[in-house]
Amino acid sequence: MFYISKTYISNTYSRCLELLLLGVLFYCFSCQNSDSLSAHIDYPQDTIPNALIDSLGELAYEHYLAFEKQPDVFLQPLENKKLTETQQETFIWILLNMAYSFQEHSRYLASIKYYEQALRYDRHHRLLTRDDRLTYIYKPLANNYTIIADYHKAEDLQLQAIQETTDASSKASFYNNLALLYVFKGEHEASKKAALSGLQQSGDNTYLTALLHNTLSAAYVTLGLPDSGRVHNSLALNIAKKLPLDENTAAVRSVALERLSQFQRIDKQDKRAQTSLKEALTLEEQFFPKSHIREKANLLNLLGELHYTHGELVSAKNYFLQAKSYIDQDSISIQRSNYTGINILENLGVVYSTQHTDSALWYFQQAIEADFAFQQSIRSRDSHLQENLHNRRILERVYSLLDTQKDISQEKLFRLLWLTELTKGRLLWNEINRSAIWKTDSSLLQTEGVALQQLYALRDNLSDPNEIAEIDTKIKKLLNDFELEEQYFSRNIKLPDFDTFKTYLTKNESTTYSYYIHADSTLSIFLIDRDLVSYHKNHNTALWDSIAQFKNNYFTDSPALFNQNPKAYFQRAQYFGEQLLPRLQHTASSTLQLSLDNELHVLPFDALYQEGRFVVQDYNVQYMHTLLMNHFYEDKPAIPPNISVIYRDKYTPPLADLHFVDGEIQYLTSRFKTTVYPYTTLDKQRMQDIFKTQDIIHIAAHTTVDEQQEARLLLHQPISIEQLRYQHLRAPLVVLSACNTASGRLLPSEGLASINREFLSKGIPGVIATHWFANDQVTLDLTQKFYEQLACTKNPIKALANAKRQYLHTESEIESNPWYWANMAYTGIDTKIDLHNRTGLLLKIGLWIMAISLLPLLFTLYKRRLRATYPKKK
Repeated sequence: MFYISKTYISNTYSRCLELLLLGVLFYCFSCQNSDSLSAHIDYPQDTIPNALIDSLGELAYEHYLAFEKQPDVFLQPLENKKLTETQQETFIWILLNMAYSFQEHSRYLASIKYYEQALRYDRHHRLLTRDDRLTYIYKPLANNYTIIADYHKAEDLQLQAIQETTDASSKASFYNNLALLYVFKGEHEASKKAALSGLQQSGDNTYLTALLHNTLSAAYVTLGLPDSGRVHNSLALNIAKKLPLDENTAAVRSVALERLSQFQRIDKQDKRAQTSLKEALTLEEQFFPKSHIREKANLLNLLGELHYTHGELVSAKNYFLQAKSYIDQDSISIQRSNYTGINILENLGVVYSTQHTDSALWYFQQAIEADFAFQQSIRSRDSHLQENLHNRRILERVYSLLDTQKDISQEKLFRLLWLTELTKGRLLWNEINRSAIWKTDSSLLQTEGVALQQLYALRDNLSDPNEIAEIDTKIKKLLNDFELEEQYFSRNIKLPDFDTFKTYLTKNESTTYSYYIHADSTLSIFLIDRDLVSYHKNHNTALWDSIAQFKNNYFTDSPALFNQNPKAYFQRAQYFGEQLLPRLQHTASSTLQLSLDNELHVLPFDALYQEGRFVVQDYNVQYMHTLLMNHFYEDKPAIPPNISVIYRDKYTPPLADLHFVDGEIQYLTSRFKTTVYPYTTLDKQRMQDIFKTQDIIHIAAHTTVDEQQEARLLLHQPISIEQLRYQHLRAPLVVLSACNTASGRLLPSEGLASINREFLSKGIPGVIATHWFANDQVTLDLTQKFYEQLACTKNPIKALANAKRQYLHTESEIESNPWYWANMAYTGIDTKIDLHNRTGLLLKIGLWIMAISLLPLLFTLYKRRLRATYPKKK
């Protein structure tokens, strides 16, 4: 239902337009250019007539067309205005009615934006009653979060509302939404429990009772109890049919009929299923002619799927296209899509797969691009990872489509590679985008970020479960405040595009491999070299167990196995080189760029073997989570950086002291402009100050990985990934000279949850980190060689590879054991770092001093020459 402030006046629509025009004229004469409303919401500058704000209020309540295209322009007359208390109340209802209208038209991201803006405004001004806040903000906002799959935020709001409300009907409604949320999350027992709790709160034979029975039906189906599901679906329909038909009961009957159609399909009663879906569609069109866009599109999509299963491709396509037309009404841009629209595009791809490959590929590409863009609206890490699993399923359809073709054109291969890279590193892309926002945002957001760091630091030092739970509660509350202040849905989120992606690959001088591990454990491999893409499918499904065993044998705690039998290692390394690097041609020290996937993130490719040589002896190895990362960084003049060293060398058992650290510090301070920070001098403020510099950050310390594969950097205190998440960094490079800094839990399509990855998520172009235990002497040797080479090459990828080649050139076969040198890896983009050697600086200074000291002599010689040429006349 619609809702409106008590302060709205009751005028005719023409009068509203007249007042609006007068208000706009007043605004044009009285205002200057200003920033967005959200940025200045608490700092009004002048007043506004009641007539103007009331007219805007009525338009927001009645006329969606008045603001659907440019909602921020619609609100411009209110920017920076000093509002009275009554006007503030009107303003918050303007925001709520806009948010509600966007929700009704399936514009969920826009709806979230204005609901969150209203919530922020209410927190500052305390305008709404508790019941109004729960009903008109928490409930619809949580539903929006569920629709965009940001499940954790949705759950937090629903649980908070259940705790705060005292009204039984409201509590039942929140329980129903919570139960649906758990269905989507896959927490089936929790879904059943929430639905049963809701039924205890609802009255008999109400539309809410019917809705809860239908939700309980869904819970039972997911629990593998279809008979119980049928019973509750039948109860829902019977209750709804006895109630007067209005918008509420029509909505309940529609979702119950949709659920009924699913049971009918299970029973192979497809004709009845069609009838149920059409009846539901009729109800939607009758009671919601201009809204419920997603609901109507979903019903048409289900009808299309029903026809497709019977091979009725023309009818199926027509239903899918009709469903797409509904979504297209309000999806002005790719960011405004939704998961129903994505599923429709996927289904169109499936239908066209049987006849028109090019059309099918186009629809699949549209689906994956829209899926990538829409997923960027999610802020919860766990929800991101869950959606990563979903979007891989769409990509599998594309591979199935193209794997049947003998000759795939270069254009199609580029597009297949593009879609593959869109499926990797989505959470990392989101985190880099958000980190860029945090660096430049309000002082309040930064203050809350610092407070989150402190809470995580406190939690990381606790062991008592009760104390940890207490801190987690505080973190959850502060995190909700932080994300609300972030105003994420008011931002222009940066997205990759195909043309830029293709241009980069065709101009890139590296030899590039991209990998994708399929659900059946086969492997797709792309090779991009000299502007051409080649594609190889590896059907060796036993490869992954072999890689895991290879990693455990040679790259964990000890170098012993290699030393006992180097030949056995070389045979296995040669085998994996052939499996993973097909058609690799030997060229003189060019860059090998690797876009990895899942289990491949644990493998040191530079230690693989080909034709009697380690890969690193011929290639500079560069690891990436996705080739899309090149979109984030523009070519900028390289600023000569200094080096900031943060270190801890002394530990208590069982951790050993790091003896190589003294050598690193002595070397760096003698050769480069370096500032050293012992762990005893570190505190919260000092760490923030160091990270805000544009220095190379060099960290020498232990890293531990616990039983849950959570990594912690041990400096003045344990520093977890969560603490690093809210730091602001500007470094061009981070060097982690410590054990296991690239180790962590494997995340679907995201690599390892490591210290290394967390620095990358802060927008650092490149990070050097270690995958297993480091040897002190070799670490010192490689570190020195790396910085020497960095000063010469200005390229960290080449510098690290050159350091390894220098090491291998001087060592015997036993000492060339990759356990010693292959643990250090560079992950990130190809970047330039203009590091200056201190000796080079001194030489330049000396030359300048010499030149200046010679100036008097040169001037004297010049004068003598003038006299000789032009002697004085006597």
